[in-house]
Order: sequence, then C-alpha cells, then structure tokens
Amino acid sequence: MSGLEQIEIAKYNKELVADVRHLVGKYCRIMSWEVPELDEKEASRLIFSALRSALDEAEKD
Repeated sequence: MSGLEQIEIAKYNKELVADVRHLVGKYCRIMSWEVPELDEKEASRLIFSALRSALDEAEKD
C-alpha cells in the first residue's frame, strides 16, 4: 500500500472501529434472542473470533 492509501484509510479508523462495535452489538442482540441468559463478554469474544474468520475468508477473494 502506498503512502496515499495509508493516509486515506487512517481517516476512516474511527468509523471502522464504530462499525465493528455496531456489528458486535447487533450479533449480541441476535444471540440473546436464543440465549436469554447470555454472557455478553463470552458472546463478544465469540463474535470477534467469527468476524476475524470472516475477514480472513473475504480477503481470500
């Protein structure tokens, strides 16, 4: 990645972090529909792991 691309993507860092937090919250809510006594910390850990796997898979394309 050249310097210009690095500078440009750095501008979006806060938005990317907010988007990831939104996704984790979304999937925690969805999981809580099926698991009423959801351990949110454990659910978040599992969701982050699933997101990392999904990113790896998407990056292969």
